[in-house]
Amino acid sequence: MLMVNKDKLEKIGVEIRQIIDEKQKELELTFVEDTHTYYIKTKGGEITSKFPSVSTVIKQFYVDFPDLEMSLSMSNNDIVEQDRLLKQWRAEADYANSKGSRVHYLLETDLLKQYGSYKEVREPIFVCDETQIKDGNAMIDAGHDFIRLMHRRGAILLDTEMVLGSNELKYTGQPDKVWIMFNENKELGLVVTDWKTNKEKNFEVHHYTTPMLTPFKDEMDTALAHYKIQLPLYARLILDMLKGSKYENIKVFGCIIVHLNSLGKFKEIRVSKKFINKVLTMEPLPRIKEVLEKKKTDEMAENKRVMILEGYNPEEEKERQNNLDWWLR
Repeated sequence: MLMVNKDKLEKIGVEIRQIIDEKQKELELTFVEDTHTYYIKTKGGEITSKFPSVSTVIKQFYVDFPDLEMSLSMSNNDIVEQDRLLKQWRAEADYANSKGSRVHYLLETDLLKQYGSYKEVREPIFVCDETQIKDGNAMIDAGHDFIRLMHRRGAILLDTEMVLGSNELKYTGQPDKVWIMFNENKELGLVVTDWKTNKEKNFEVHHYTTPMLTPFKDEMDTALAHYKIQLPLYARLILDMLKGSKYENIKVFGCIIVHLNSLGKFKEIRVSKKFINKVLTMEPLPRIKEVLEKKKTDEMAENKRVMILEGYNPEEEKERQNNLDWWLR
C-alpha cells in the first residue's frame, strides 16, 4: 500500500510542479539570486520588483531592532566606536548565516539526489571554519534523520526552494521544503517544513522580550514566533498559485519548524492548526507601507552614517574639542 501511495504521490508531485511552473510563466515570476530580487507581473500587466518577500511581510508584526540607534547609544555617541560595534554585530550574523547556508545547501543537494536530482541546487556563498563545519555536519546528520522520518510517515518531497508569488496577495517567497502526503482519510495535503540552525536562546523568551504586534499579540517576539508566521505564509502562496487547477482544494496538513543542533539532534516544532488558519485568512499586508518606508529611512541613515565616518578626521575633531574647551573656560 505504501508503494502504491508513493507512486501516486510522485505522479501528483510532478503535476503540481508543472502547474506551479505554468503559473510562474503566466506571472513572469523570476528570482535573481545575486540581488535577492523577485520580479512578478501585476494585475495591471506591469512587471514589478516591489512586492515584499515573506521575510519582509513578517516585519509588519514585530518591532525591528534599532541597530543604528542602539549602537550609537552604547558607544556614547562615538561614531568610530559605533562603527566597530556594528561591524562586530554584522560579522557575528554573517558567521552564523554561513553555517546555516552550508547546512541548507548540502541537505537540499542530498535530498534532491534521492528524487533524481530533477533540478540544479543554487549554491549560496558561505565561508566556514573547522568549528562551523563540525557543528554543521552534525546538523546535516540530524536533517537526514528528519528526512527519513518524513518518508516513514508516507510523505514525499514536492519541491525545495519553490519560487512563489501572487499578484492577488502581493508578496513573494521561497519555502525551504514542501511535502505532500495522504492522511488517514486518504485526503491529499501539504506539509511545509524549514530547517533552522539558530542558537536555542533565539527561540526563548528573555526579560527584554516584548510581545508581537497585532494580530499576534499573544506571541512573544522571538525567532520562533517569526517562523510560525513564515511557514503558513508560504503555504498561502502555494494555495493561491493552485487556484483554478485540480489541486486548488488541497489541504494544509501542517507547518513544521525543524530545529537542528550541533549534537546531531533535531526538534520538531509544529505550528498549531489555529495559528495556521489565522495566517491563511488574515489581511497579509496591513502595515507593509510602514515597513517599506522604515526600510528606506534606515538605508538613508546608514548611508549618512558611512559618509560622516568617511569624512571623519580624529585629529581635526580633537582640535575642535580643544578649541571648544578653551572658549568655555
